[in-house]
Amino acid sequence: MAKTRTVYTCQECGAEHLKWGGRCTECGEWNTLVETVVRQPASTSSTRATARGTLVAGGNPPQRLTEIQADRHQRYVLPMGEFNRVLGGGIVPGSLVLIGGDPGIGKCVTGDTRVLDPLTGGYLPITAWAEGPRPVLAVDERSLRLAPATGAAFHERGTYPIVELRTALGRVLRCTPDHPLLTPEGWLPAGELASGSQVAAPLALPHFGCEALPEPAVKLVAYILSDGSAQSQIGLTSHLPEAARDLEEIAAAFGMQLVCYDRPRTRARQYRFANDVEQHAPARQEVASALRAVPARPGISWASQAHRADASHDLLNVCQGTPVPREAALQQLPPAAGGPWPAPAPGAYDRAEAQTPIARFLEELGVRFPTAADKAVPNRIFRLPREQLALFLNVLFTCDGLLYIDRSGRPGLSYSTISRRLAADVQHLLLRFGLVATLRTKHSRVKDWVCTAYEVVLLGTSDVQAFLATIGIMDQDEARRHVAAMTGPHGRSMRPGTLAPGEAFWELLRDAGGSASVREISRCSDIAIQNRRRERPLCHTTVARGAAALPDPHHRARAHGDVYWDEVVSVTPAGEAPVYDLTVPGKANFVANDLIIHNSTLLLQVAGMLAEAAGPVLYVSGEESAHQIKMRAERLGIHAADLFLLSETNLDMILEHLNTLRPKTAIVDSIQTVYLDELHSSAGSVGQVRECAARLLHYSKNEDVPVFIVGHVTKQGAIAGPRVLEHIVDTVLYLEGDRFHAFRLLRGQKNRFGSTNEVGVFEMVEGGLAEVENPSEAFLAEHAAGATGSAVAVTLEGTRPLLVEIQSLSTMSALVQPRRTANGIDLNRLYLLLAVLGKRVGLQLHNQDVFINVVGGLKISEPAADLAVATAIASSFRERPIARDLALIGEIGLGGELRTVSQLERRLTEAGKLGFKRVIIPKAGRRPLQVEGLQTIAVKTLVEALHIALTTAPSPGSLEAERPASDLPAETPRIDGNELDLTMDEKDEDAWLDEDEVIDELD
Repeated sequence: MAKTRTVYTCQECGAEHLKWGGRCTECGEWNTLVETVVRQPASTSSTRATARGTLVAGGNPPQRLTEIQADRHQRYVLPMGEFNRVLGGGIVPGSLVLIGGDPGIGKCVTGDTRVLDPLTGGYLPITAWAEGPRPVLAVDERSLRLAPATGAAFHERGTYPIVELRTALGRVLRCTPDHPLLTPEGWLPAGELASGSQVAAPLALPHFGCEALPEPAVKLVAYILSDGSAQSQIGLTSHLPEAARDLEEIAAAFGMQLVCYDRPRTRARQYRFANDVEQHAPARQEVASALRAVPARPGISWASQAHRADASHDLLNVCQGTPVPREAALQQLPPAAGGPWPAPAPGAYDRAEAQTPIARFLEELGVRFPTAADKAVPNRIFRLPREQLALFLNVLFTCDGLLYIDRSGRPGLSYSTISRRLAADVQHLLLRFGLVATLRTKHSRVKDWVCTAYEVVLLGTSDVQAFLATIGIMDQDEARRHVAAMTGPHGRSMRPGTLAPGEAFWELLRDAGGSASVREISRCSDIAIQNRRRERPLCHTTVARGAAALPDPHHRARAHGDVYWDEVVSVTPAGEAPVYDLTVPGKANFVANDLIIHNSTLLLQVAGMLAEAAGPVLYVSGEESAHQIKMRAERLGIHAADLFLLSETNLDMILEHLNTLRPKTAIVDSIQTVYLDELHSSAGSVGQVRECAARLLHYSKNEDVPVFIVGHVTKQGAIAGPRVLEHIVDTVLYLEGDRFHAFRLLRGQKNRFGSTNEVGVFEMVEGGLAEVENPSEAFLAEHAAGATGSAVAVTLEGTRPLLVEIQSLSTMSALVQPRRTANGIDLNRLYLLLAVLGKRVGLQLHNQDVFINVVGGLKISEPAADLAVATAIASSFRERPIARDLALIGEIGLGGELRTVSQLERRLTEAGKLGFKRVIIPKAGRRPLQVEGLQTIAVKTLVEALHIALTTAPSPGSLEAERPASDLPAETPRIDGNELDLTMDEKDEDAWLDEDEVIDELD
């Protein structure tokens, strides 16, 4: 029988400890030890197999070196040169490759995004899922039906740039630019959507709670959120007799009195809730008598008892007429007083307190003391049953709603408030009843005050009649009778454009109709579909009739699904914010802010190429279904017959399928989702991740099959899990990129079969990731001529030289400590260069905000870009542009000298290929390679380089342009160190200038 033992595993390095010591002795990190229960196999002499399965008796016998086939590890070369470059020439059979990506690339929303919990009816911010798994609503992409999905896991991604997406229905989503949203064409990133695009939204959210409240309490919240006030005094103003009756009922339910005041020159009356004096005074006396009856312990005064109980003596001294303390405060005193309190009549404490029961109830719900612009529906209301939610909306629309008939004879219903959050809550609650409303903004002027109001609008006979039948509205009897008697178009045809068909819709329609023409399809389906309507939206009635005439799953889903196609109004950058994500098992999407959003494209493309070139490939996904991967493959144009998809998280089952299928390559997405039954810890824990990776390594080596595993990434940007995971695998790849740029960079952080300095450059296009054949040209595509603060650096990534644009901006700071911001270079390196510019060159940057950006999202780590960074800063500070045909190479030392860099000839060749005419380089001992059409200017110091770079470039063909700096005549100004030599006679000592004159020369 297997035994268990407890060990403490370090989450950083994976080392095991028998005792918890607070600090890992292997890596030195504190508070990283996690208790893990390990099952030990029974010790028998008949087998050597371990419980982990990594050692099998007789598995691999020793082999002679001369008998091993040399071509066993012949690489798989893909038609994707950038991927082959990073791997060292191709994929090695039998290798285990770990690949991770920037945290939250394209799949994160801000913390104020709200998600519906279909089990309880709660409408909570996404951060509420951090407390534990909760269900969400997800859409089936095949049938477009919404259904609850359980076990959504929460992920905190960090702070990243976001965009704000607004729709025609008034919905707002704040997310990262690459966050996928469901469109008629499939999942598309939010940043790629334009005005007029359509995104999926729920047609109805028929999910209600079961936590009922007394009806007077529901009405009270509705009245307070509409015409009421919950400040120091609680009440409201209304002219409706129905409201007066409701308020009387509320006051009686809470044991209070309703005080009414007439308002001059208006029909409205003001109502206020007050304590019932006839009950309040006797209750105070009863509590006071109970306190006086407490036998004081000998020698202990009231003040001493209050001090021992940490209670206020003034509140306890009711004999002097002070307010009665709350019952919770009194419960602290019995241990100090030496005995229990005499119990007064039930409810006496509540009636005696100065705080009214209504005030206490509103505080518990979180709706006490809000201003009109800050009002919102409390979460307790979202969890009400259907009947009580209808009652709540009935009161809201009675107070602030309007039922009307517009000029075209179409009925409408609106609700107005100056709180956008309240308007969005009402729009969401209407969706619970299947009513799709529009939220719009209205601006009006009242005298000198510009007022912004938010209006929730329902239009059309069917929707308004449905509202009156299920929710209703008090007052406005004549309008209700008029709408009830109306007949006209029913269904959803009265709504704005419900479906933009697009070219794919018409192709599917023709395929379903066979050889029939569009006119014949229209005639048999009794609808009018004409060629001129190809770009016009279609209503659901038209699509439903077409689906009935042509039975096709795609058309049935469009006609009878739970999706409303909302139109995008705008997508604009919204700065940076902390972002979060949910992992939804199976469907991998969820409803957030009443929009449907998505929850590994590069590996899918690689899998398709390998399936066509090498043979069968098994793609295992623990987060998405096979159907979802199929949809993404169609969008990427992948149709490989030998690509097999498997949705599975049990590693034993995965290995069984691998042994049965025997593929040429396997991909596991992701390692944090798979688990082993024999381990008691949950999927994604240290033990599970390490053990699953070890099993996959064992399979890869024994079967000579390359295996790719995808690793989640932490908010710090490191691959999640223990560091031992990176030690197990043969290669570690990392996909990084700027979310506002199309470029993605694939780096090799570890590679047992090649260099780790290589980087592959890809571009995110509509069809997935496409390799960039000339990255330097792509990075410089938008390089502006004549702009200050812009310099071109020639860097080296592995064996590849890259030319990138470095931008700088320096401006007078309004802060005591100026800001230093670096995007793409190390911030400490920027501090060093600023110090050199101040000390050795004399640039007064101590009061300047300095910003550095590497265009294209590239991260530069080598010091060869120092000269370009320093020159860009000086150019921005002095308002001197750098010539467009000038590139810069060089490392800057602390003394202001330029130091040589490696692979200089290769850098110069790349600069010449891209059309640069001049390059400033460090002056080394040997003369660099001469590139045709390229002038190399060798300098020793930063000051000399700045003088050349910030001086107007000589015209092409001139004598100065054709000569190197060392060949210029003696009278040409030259900079040596910090001093400018203008002398005609080397012996004239008065000709040397000081540092200030050098700066004047730069000016």
